[in-house]
Formats: sequence, structure tokens, C-alpha cells
Amino acid sequence: MSFEIPKEIASAFKARERNATKRSVGVLTIVGGSEHYIHAPVITALGARAAGAGLVQLVVPAASRIAAGSLVPEATFTKLGVTSVPPKADVTIVGMGLGVSVSTEAILSRLLSVRKGRFIVDADALTILAGWYASSEGYMPAEGQEIVLTPHEGEAARLLGVQREEIAADRLGAAKEIASRYHSTVVLKGPASLVVSKDAKRVYENVTGNPFMALGGMGDLLAGIIGARWAYLKDDAFLSTASSVWLHGLASDEVVSKAIDPSIVNTASMIGSLRVKLDA
Repeated sequence: MSFEIPKEIASAFKARERNATKRSVGVLTIVGGSEHYIHAPVITALGARAAGAGLVQLVVPAASRIAAGSLVPEATFTKLGVTSVPPKADVTIVGMGLGVSVSTEAILSRLLSVRKGRFIVDADALTILAGWYASSEGYMPAEGQEIVLTPHEGEAARLLGVQREEIAADRLGAAKEIASRYHSTVVLKGPASLVVSKDAKRVYENVTGNPFMALGGMGDLLAGIIGARWAYLKDDAFLSTASSVWLHGLASDEVVSKAIDPSIVNTASMIGSLRVKLDA
């Protein structure tokens, strides 16, 4: 499959240094999982590994340990709990399968109130954040923090305290409002995912991806990709997020392009024809 990197994100793909180490290319901590969603953070770890993370540190329930040991045996393991101390990292990802409860609110509160660094807030952590701030004037990250929020339309509606239909009617306006209100870089997921910088001045509309990404775990996978690329690039949350969204969709397009199932082949052909028309 041929492709061209969009000029807005071309600078995100710098080559690794020959003397790179696992710590120099990026360390991630992933906090998530519950009895109901024991494997969500493991999917995030798989995304992080695929995107080149040097070291993944999982803070997950004991029930996740078998899957983690089988699928990402190189990852370190800390049992998730209210008193757990997640290991420090270049980027911390929190929320996948975490659940919403008094204890998980305490976990998120501890992370965001006392720790500096880069954070990706995803899935259930978005719902918790919305519960705290959707009806307020806004949220200001602590000093020394930078945050990426990764909502789909339902989570975006919760973050703004509105109905999902309002988000769908003006996706760009909603993404900019979330960025401004929460002082965070935002990716509003969905067809043509939108990435907006925390000052709401930079916007990237993604062109990769397809309907076969409508699959449980896709958001968890994306969070890991963003985390790995942000840990590697270090300083630009918007560029790291936009390039990750592009790669995530491109990888799915590559899988779909090799499919033999007629329903997939026909859909892929339709998408390809539409993109040719759009580019023209």
C-alpha cells in the first residue's frame, strides 16, 4: 500500500539514534483495568510496543497479570490499588477499563494532583474527569503537567455536559471547547478524527482509517500508540497525537487492503474511490 505522510505531521518521524536505549526512546506507565475489563490496559501495552516504546510499566489488577505475561512479557507489573504508587515515566496513560468508583476516583486524583509530567487520560478516567469538571468553568492541569484527552463523542459529551447529538453536529467546535476548558490537547475520535492543541489554535483532521476500526479495544490501542510516540518525541503533544492517529488508521487500512472477505474488499474499494475524489 502506498501512502504519503501529511506535511503537518512529517516532522514527527525522526529516525532513532544509533546509540538509542530503552529509556532514551521512551518509558510508559499504563494504569487501568478492572474485573470487568481486565485486558484493556494490556491492549494499550500492545499498541505502545508496536509504536516503539522502550519500556512499558503496567499498573493493573492481578487478573490482568496472566494476559500481560503472555502478550507483553517484557512489561513490568505493579498490582493496581488505591495505595499503589505507579512508577514514574516519560508518559503515564490512565483509564482503560479502570471503571468508575470511589476507589478509581482516588487513584486518578492522586495521579493528577501530586505528579508532574505528561498524562494521557482515556476511557473511564475521562468519565471521572467529566464528573468533577463538566459543570464547572474548567480544569487547569497542575503545574508541570501536560495532558492529552482522548474522547469519543459520548465521552466528549460528558466532558462538556451536553448531549451526544450536539457533539456530532459540530465536532470541531466541541473539540476546541474541550481543549480550551480543560487546557489539554484533545483527539476527538471517530471518522476523520480531529486533533486540537491545548490552545485550540492547531487542528489536524485525520484522513486514514476505515469502518472496520469499529471494534472494541481500538481506543485502548490508540492510547498506547500516542503514549509511545509522545514519550519518544518528548515535547509536542499535538504533533505526537496527530501522528499517532494517522499511524493508527494507516495500520488498519493496510490490514483491510490485504483482506479476502468480499464485504471488507468491497468496503475498502469504496473508501479508496472516495479518497481519490477528495484528493482531486
